[in-house]
Amino acid sequence: MRYMVNQLARLAGVTRRTLHYYDQIGLLHPAEQGDNGYRYYGDEALLRLQQILFYRELDFNLEQIKGILEDPDFDLLRALEGHRRALLERIAHTHRLIETVDKTIQHI
Repeated sequence: MRYMVNQLARLAGVTRRTLHYYDQIGLLHPAEQGDNGYRYYGDEALLRLQQILFYRELDFNLEQIKGILEDPDFDLLRALEGHRRALLERIAHTHRLIETVDKTIQHI
């Protein structure tokens, strides 16, 4: 599939400016650029953007993310499994916080 900047931005929940910036710093390049100057992204870019956003959610900076994604040993499946584990840990942590708040409310 092919996505224009606006489509990809909307799909990923980021701004057009973010996508342009990621291209500028070499983090996420469009698959092609039309004669009209429009940038077009493919499925590979969509998967890469997903990884960027997952790593951002885990508080990695863009330089770190670029290094990870450009590592020749980067394994997408292993990365997704790691993201899943990290998200499950966050859920468990959030549940513990909710339990603490609930206990405090009951105490008060």
